[in-house]
Amino acid sequence: MNWTQARIYIVFSMFLSLLCLSIVSVASDLPEILDYYPNCDYTVINTTKVRMKTDQPLSTDTTLNLLTKLRKKALAVDADALILIDKKTRREKNKAVTHGLASSAAANYIVSYQAELISQCKGNNSKNQKLAPYNNQGHKVIDTLNTTTTIETTYTFTPLIKEKLNHPIITNKELSLANGLYGVKIGTSYQSVVEKLGDPSVEFFMFKGEVVIGYGRSHWLHFRSGRLVNIQSDISILSPTLLNKIPLRDFFDDSPWLIANQIMHRSLLSEVTSVLAGDIQLSSKKEVVMSDQNNSLILYFSASKNHDSGDTSYILDGFSLQDNSYIKSSYQIDNRKKAQLDTLGLAFSSLVQDQEVKLASLSGRLGEPLGRITLSVNAYIDIYNSNMLVEAKRSRLVSLQLLEELFNKEGDYATELPWKLGDFIQGKSKEQLRSYFPVGSFELDDTVQVEAEKFQLTLLFDDSSKEGLLYEAEVLIY
Repeated sequence: MNWTQARIYIVFSMFLSLLCLSIVSVASDLPEILDYYPNCDYTVINTTKVRMKTDQPLSTDTTLNLLTKLRKKALAVDADALILIDKKTRREKNKAVTHGLASSAAANYIVSYQAELISQCKGNNSKNQKLAPYNNQGHKVIDTLNTTTTIETTYTFTPLIKEKLNHPIITNKELSLANGLYGVKIGTSYQSVVEKLGDPSVEFFMFKGEVVIGYGRSHWLHFRSGRLVNIQSDISILSPTLLNKIPLRDFFDDSPWLIANQIMHRSLLSEVTSVLAGDIQLSSKKEVVMSDQNNSLILYFSASKNHDSGDTSYILDGFSLQDNSYIKSSYQIDNRKKAQLDTLGLAFSSLVQDQEVKLASLSGRLGEPLGRITLSVNAYIDIYNSNMLVEAKRSRLVSLQLLEELFNKEGDYATELPWKLGDFIQGKSKEQLRSYFPVGSFELDDTVQVEAEKFQLTLLFDDSSKEGLLYEAEVLIY
């Protein structure tokens, strides 16, 4: 490259850099899309719609393109913000290509969003806010507490594809009221938390007005209106069956947190009281509570009795760091369970008949999952109800799983609806189901395995009971 070419290259590179900076600046200056309706008297300036034709209706680029158009429209009418109120995806055939004959290869989709362009009001705050129908990323929000009907759609959210998961090295081990956990404070935005701690292992959407993410099996972070409101080391609603599906994360599952640089997981209460200043009292709930004006740090202890001396000691088991106004959210788990089990049964019947079951079609009929476990950069498990998991990899269906209770439900949340997979029903004994085992089935102790052209079915029976009752089934798809 001669000097003239080098100068041209440098000038062109500078031009591209300035152009990129300009684009980023414009995008950041556009009115924001709200996750919640303002809880004061805001003004709707206009209601508008944008649409585009695409062969990639699930693409992140498609959604971003449409949302950017809406935000530019909001800017043009001096709106402060916008609320997404509707989304439609319609399939059409390109008859010009197929000479009037329908062809899936020539299918296009029309994706549209509708939004209210609003002028913000004074006095808006985060108390008692109503969820918007769609969040700022264009994804449908379901108020699971009040949902009683199944919402079916052919199109489901497809996560952004990354080259690798972000699992940064974390050196900060501090847990305190002043500085939060590992440098993450209560009130921090969701995006900032993920940037600091990395991609979460699991995410749950079943709590009213709240998103919960987990790192490994012992760090749980709760967000409301996109802000961190609670961090805890244990989440009681998850059963051991579900927890064991979540991949371990060395740093987080080693419980590295330190209080005052000395108190750690499994420390004795006597050590806690000697290190921490002030009047440290253990409550009747075996808790030590420390608070400031905004937040509270609660330490949870368990009792251990020495059988020789009869002395009781108290051991630090976990913690919760939370906003002082935090109240535990309600949740909904099984309001669509029957319809989902029926859908899974139909999918299994298709496999038995040597028909292909496509992930996109199955996911659309099952509806939005309660949560998602990330296994790797291109593999995940979706959680649909208290018994059902669907595993996928590279947009392909990998397995269907029906298990014992995934959640520790109480009171009104508990349901008694056994799952069914063809002729195999949860709670039935091996002898009751034996007549349905195909010729050539492999049987060993508490396991029965059936091989077919497109799948492998594994049935697990409880060997601790005399009858040997069916408690788990997995369909591994080839």
